[in-house]
Amino acid sequence: MSNFIQHLAQYYFNKYQTNISEFCFVFPGRRAGLFFQQHLSTLIKAPLWSPKTITIHEFIEELTPYQIADKVSLVFELYQVFEEIYQTGTGFDEFLPWGEIIINDFDDIDKYRANAGQVFSNLVSIKEIEADYSFLSEEQINTIKSFWYTFNPNKLSEHQTEFIKIWEKLYEVYQLLNERLSKKGMAYEGAVYRCIAEDIDNKKTLNIPYPKIVFVAFNALNTCEKKLFHHLAIANKADFIWDYTPWRLPATQSTTKGGSRMKEHEAVRFIQENLLNYPPPHDWHFPHNRDLPEITITSVATDTAQTQVVNQYLHNMPVHESKAQLDSALQTAVVLTDESMLLPVLHAIPGHLDMVNITMGYPLKNTPAYGLLELIFDLQKNGRRSKSGKSWFYFRNVLPILTHQYIEPLNPDLHKEIAYSMVKRNQIYIEVSDLKKSNLLQSIFRIVEKSDDFSAYLIDLLQQVFSGLQKNKQGKALEKEFIYQMHLTITQLSDLIAKLGAQVSPDTWIKLFKRAAELKSIPFSGEPLKGLQVMGILETRALDFENLVILNMNEGVFPQTGTTNSMIPYSLRKAFLLPTIEHQDAIFAYYFYRLIHRSKKVRLLYNSSAQGMRTGEMSRFLFQLKYEYPSDKLFFTTAVDKVNISKTKAFFVEKDETVMEILNQYLEGGTKQLSPSGLSTYFECPLRFYYKYILKAMEPDEISEDIDPRIFGNLFHETVEEIYKPFVGKEIKSTDIDLLSKNNQGIEKALRASFSKYFNQALGQSDFNDIQGKNILVFDIIKKYVLQFLRVEKQHAPFLLTGLEKKVKGNIKLSDKTICIGGTIDRLDHKDGSVRVIDYKTGGGDEYFKNVEELFLQNKHKTKKAIFQTLLYSHILKQNEYASSDYLPGVVWIKKIFTSSDYSLKIGTPASNTALSLQKVEKEYIEQLKQHLNDLFNPNIAFTQTDHTDSCRSCSYRSICGKQ
Repeated sequence: MSNFIQHLAQYYFNKYQTNISEFCFVFPGRRAGLFFQQHLSTLIKAPLWSPKTITIHEFIEELTPYQIADKVSLVFELYQVFEEIYQTGTGFDEFLPWGEIIINDFDDIDKYRANAGQVFSNLVSIKEIEADYSFLSEEQINTIKSFWYTFNPNKLSEHQTEFIKIWEKLYEVYQLLNERLSKKGMAYEGAVYRCIAEDIDNKKTLNIPYPKIVFVAFNALNTCEKKLFHHLAIANKADFIWDYTPWRLPATQSTTKGGSRMKEHEAVRFIQENLLNYPPPHDWHFPHNRDLPEITITSVATDTAQTQVVNQYLHNMPVHESKAQLDSALQTAVVLTDESMLLPVLHAIPGHLDMVNITMGYPLKNTPAYGLLELIFDLQKNGRRSKSGKSWFYFRNVLPILTHQYIEPLNPDLHKEIAYSMVKRNQIYIEVSDLKKSNLLQSIFRIVEKSDDFSAYLIDLLQQVFSGLQKNKQGKALEKEFIYQMHLTITQLSDLIAKLGAQVSPDTWIKLFKRAAELKSIPFSGEPLKGLQVMGILETRALDFENLVILNMNEGVFPQTGTTNSMIPYSLRKAFLLPTIEHQDAIFAYYFYRLIHRSKKVRLLYNSSAQGMRTGEMSRFLFQLKYEYPSDKLFFTTAVDKVNISKTKAFFVEKDETVMEILNQYLEGGTKQLSPSGLSTYFECPLRFYYKYILKAMEPDEISEDIDPRIFGNLFHETVEEIYKPFVGKEIKSTDIDLLSKNNQGIEKALRASFSKYFNQALGQSDFNDIQGKNILVFDIIKKYVLQFLRVEKQHAPFLLTGLEKKVKGNIKLSDKTICIGGTIDRLDHKDGSVRVIDYKTGGGDEYFKNVEELFLQNKHKTKKAIFQTLLYSHILKQNEYASSDYLPGVVWIKKIFTSSDYSLKIGTPASNTALSLQKVEKEYIEQLKQHLNDLFNPNIAFTQTDHTDSCRSCSYRSICGKQ
C-alpha cells in the first residue's frame, strides 16, 4: 500500500533535509500530525529538531491577538446585546439554544466573507435587490428574489411578520456583539478568520515565523482560508498537498458497467478547485493506489450483529508481529460513524488483539457519572418545600439514586433499608428527615435553591462518591476518570459564570452544564502508534489503512441528513455562498472515498432493520458503489444470526416430602387454612399455586402512586365497610340509607381514611397533601360509586346486616383426610328469610354458569371465580351457623353498579336462567371440589402448567416456568 503520510515525510525530508525543522506542517487533525512525525523519525540518521505540526485552528490562533472565546461566554455576551436591542424580557435559559444558532450563523458569515448588512437586509422590494446587489451573479440575485417574493408587504402572515421583526435588527446585533467582544480582546472563530482576511486586503504584514508552511490534506476551504492560502502562495511561503480519490476526478474516471463515463462526483467537488488554484509542488508525486480495494457490503439485522461481524472480521485478520510498530498501526482500523457504538465495539474486539488504540473520546454524557447527576437534577426539579419549612422529595427520584451503581455500594444495608421502608409504606413523597441517615445522604437530599450553591453541592457529592469508591476498593480507573471529568466540567462552568458576573437561575445552570457535558468527551489513554485503531470518521483524515471496517453505513447516519439549525434560510445561504446541505454532503463523500482509496480490503456494514426514526436504508455511498464500482471488486453479503429455537419442554414439579409437609399444614390439626382464592389459583394453574403457596415466591412490592383496579376496589370496599360499621347487627332501612347518602362529610372522611392506608400520609393532618394529580379525580369517582351503591342498596332495604369482613372456617372431609378451609366474607346479611353471602368485585366476571363442572375448568374458572368462592363461603357458613337457612351467593359488581342493581348469581344461560342458591348445587359442587382436593393432596400428581395460555398473560411467574 502506498501510504500518503509516509510519502509526505519522505518527500520533504529528501528535499529539505535538516531545514525541515523550521517548517510548519498544518493538518486537518492532530492524529495525522502525530503519524507524520513518527514517519519522519524513521528517516533521520542523526538528531534533528522536529518541525512544528499543528491544526488549522491552532495556526489561525497564532495569527491573531484576540482570544477565541468559548461558546458559553459568547452566548452570554450575545444575550446581553440581544436584550438591549430587542428588549424581549426572555430568560437566558430560553435564549440559550437560539443564541448558539445565531453565533453559528455569524461564524459562517465571517468565514465565508458574506456582507452581514446585506444578508440581514429586509429586501421586500425587488428594485432594492436589483440596485443593492448588482455585484452578485444573475443566479444569486434570482435566488434572493425567489425568497423575498413570498413576502408581500400587504399580505404578511403572522410568522412572516415575526421573522422580519427579528431579521431587520440582526445586523445591529452582529455589529454590537463584535464591538463588545473586540473591546474585551475576545472574538469568535469566524471573526478572527475575517480579521486575518481583512489584514491581507489592507496589505498588513502577518506575523508568520516560519519560512514555509505546508498545508496537508484539506478539502472544503472557506473564503477566508482561500484568501490566506492565496496570500501565502504568492509570497512563496506555503506548499499545498492535497489528498483525494483520483478515480473520482472527471479526467481520470473509469467507465461504468454500462460503458458510459461517470459524472462529476461530489467527493471531489472542492478538490478540483483546490488543485487548480493552489497546485502542489511540481515535483510532488501523488501516491496513487493503482489497484482498487476489494469491497464487501454487509447487511445486518441489528447493531449488535454489527459487532459480531467486527469480531469475526478481526479474528480472521492475520497478526503481523514481525512488522514494524508503525506499519502495524496502519494495518487495520475500525471506523465508527456513530459514536454510541464505541463500547459495544470494544467488547467485540477479540482477546488476542492486546494492542488497541481508541482515537475517539467517550462522550461524557454517556457515563454513569453523568447519569447520576441527571438523577440529582430531577431530584431538585421535583423537590418541594412546604409552608412549615419541611422539604419533600418524589419517590421516583429518590429510589434510583439509592440504587445507583455509585451510591448503593457505599452503604448497601442502609440504602436498601430506606428503599424497602419507602416501598412497604407506599411513600410517594418522602420527608427529608426520613432520608438523612448518613453524611452522604444528608449531602444529597437537600433542596438547592440558588444556582451559586449548585457547584458546591455537586462537587461535594462527587468527592464523597470518589472517596467512597476508593475506600471500598470498588473504584476502577475508568470510573474514577468519569467522576474526575465531571468534577472538572462543573468547576470550569462555575468559574466561567463567576468570571462573567452573570446571575443565572438553577434551571439555566443545569442547561449550561448539560450543554457543556454534551460537548465534552473523555480521552482514552493508549499508544496511538501501535495495533488496531478504533476511530471516528474525522480522525481518519490523511490516514490510510490496509484493512477497514466501517459501521453504520446507513442513510441518515453517514451521511447525516438534514441541515444544521440556522436563522438564515436556505435560499439566502445559497445566494450568499454560505455552506448548505449540499456542502455537508460533499464533505462526507470526500471523507468516505478518500478513506477507502488506498485500502486493500474494505468491509462496509449497515443496519437493514427499520426502528424508530431509522429507515434501514443503506447509505447513498453504498448505492453509488453498487452502480459505479467494478463488479469484480464489489461483493454483497448478509450477516445471518444462528438462532436455535428449541421447543419448550413441559415443566412440572413433583411433590416430594418437603412439599407434602407444607400441604399437610392445611389438614385438620395443622396451622393453615386453604382459602377460596388459593383454590382458585390451583384450578387456574397448579404450578402457579406451587410458586405462590408452597414456595411463597411473592412479587416484589412497588410504590404505587396511581390507583390500579385492585386498589380502586379496596378503596371502595373499605369505604363502604367504614360507612356500614355502625349498623352491624342492626336492620338497615331505606331511611338509614337516605341519611348516609346525605352525609357527604362522613363519606369523604371514610374515603380519606382508606386513601391514607394505601398512600401513607394521614390526609388533612399533614402539611403535604397526598391526594393530587390523577388521584384527585379518582377520589371523586370513587365517591360517586359509593353514592350510586347506596342508591342501589336502598332498593334492597330493609335487610339485617350480620357481618362485615367476617372470618369463617370449615372442613372438607375426604376419604382419608380432612382439609381446613377458611377465608373472609366481604359482607353477610339476612333478607326475606335467606342468608346473602356477598362479595365485592372490581374486575369482570360472569354472573351465570351452565353447570357446576364449569366452575372447575382451567379455561372457564377465571370468569366463574366469584361464583365458586361465594358458594364455598356459603357451604362453610352452613356448617357452622344456620344449617337450615337458604344461602344465596351474591356479588356486587362495581363496574356494573350504574347499570344493574341485581346482586344475585344465576345458573343457566344469559337467555334462560334461575337465581342461584347453595341448596340447588351443593351436593354436586362438593363432590367436584373433593375430586380436585384429592388431586391437590395426592403425592403422585405433580404440579403442572396450565394448558390455558390466556391465564399466563397476567401471571407473575410466567418467566420462571417458560411461558414468557
